[in-house]
Amino acid sequence: MKLVPARTLAVTLASALALGGCAAGGSDGDGDGDAVTFRAAYLPTANYLTTVKDSGLLEEHAAAVGADVEWIGPLDPFVAYDTVTAGEADASSTGTGYFVNLAANGDQWVAFALEKYDGTSQGIVAGPDTGITSVADLVGKKIGIDGPGATGDYLVNLAFEQAGLDVDDVEKVTLDTTTFATAFASGQVDAIASYDQNLAAALAVPGAVSVVRGADLPSYNWSIHIVSRDFAENHPEELKAIYDGLVEEAARAADDPSVITDAYTAFGATDEVVEQIADFDVPTIEPLDDAALADLQALADQYVEFGFLDEAPDLSDSVIDLS
Repeated sequence: MKLVPARTLAVTLASALALGGCAAGGSDGDGDGDAVTFRAAYLPTANYLTTVKDSGLLEEHAAAVGADVEWIGPLDPFVAYDTVTAGEADASSTGTGYFVNLAANGDQWVAFALEKYDGTSQGIVAGPDTGITSVADLVGKKIGIDGPGATGDYLVNLAFEQAGLDVDDVEKVTLDTTTFATAFASGQVDAIASYDQNLAAALAVPGAVSVVRGADLPSYNWSIHIVSRDFAENHPEELKAIYDGLVEEAARAADDPSVITDAYTAFGATDEVVEQIADFDVPTIEPLDDAALADLQALADQYVEFGFLDEAPDLSDSVIDLS
C-alpha cells in the first residue's frame, strides 16, 4: 500500500473536515458506521503520547470527531511496534533515528507528529574519578550505549566527528535499560551515552561529569509519533484530532513541567533522577512540514555517513503534515 503524499493528504483532510457530519468507519476501515477507535500502544517514558493518557485531552479531541481512544500498555518499545504491525494497535512513539531505520526497511509506518527538544535530555556522561572532562579524554575508554545505531551510538559518532577524532578509538559497550545505571555506577564503563532516564541516572551519581549534550551537537535526534499507514490513509480526520490533542498536551507541559516529572515518578524514577529530569528542556509538538522533513533527511544522511545504513531512504512518503 502506498502512502498518500503529505500535500495530497492535506487536501483529503480538508475535505474530511468539510464533511464533518459524515459517519466514521471503524478502526479497521470497514465503513460499517461504528466510531473509529484510535488505539495507542504507549511507552513507559514521558513522551506526550504517554503523558496525555492521564489528561483526557486525546479523548476530548477524538470525541469532537466522533472517535474513541483506547490505551494499550505501557509496553516495551519493540513490543509496542510489534503490536501495531500485528494490527492490534494503531500508533506508538519512537526516536527519529529508529524511525529512519523503519522507513529504510519499508515498514508500514507513518510519522504524524514531531516531539522536538533542544537536546539537553541526551548526551555523554563520564563516571566519577575517571578524569574525563572532554570528548578527547574518551579516546581509549569504554562508553556504554543503547545499541549499534541507536541514540547513544549516534551521539558518540557526532561528538567524535565534531571534535575531529576517530570514533574507532573508543570501545562501545551495548547495555540494556536494566544494566545502564549499575554499569555506570560500578565503573564497568568509563562513560555512558544515552538519553532521558538513563542520562538523568548517570548525572545523579556524585562526581559524574557531563561531557557533551545533544544541544552542543548537530543532532536531529528527537522523539516522533508514528501511526500505521492503514490508519493514516483511512482516518485522516481522526488522526488530525489526535495531533491537535498532542499539541494541547505539549502546551499543558509548557505551563506545568511537572506533567513530565510526575510521569517519571509514576514509572519509578528516584527523587534524584527526577531532579535531573526537571532540568531538561520541555519538548514541543511540531508538524512534519517541509522543514521537519529536511531535518529528518539530514539525519538519514548522517546515518549513512556513520555506517548505520547503506542508503538514505526518501522519507517524503513516510510523513504526514497535519499543520
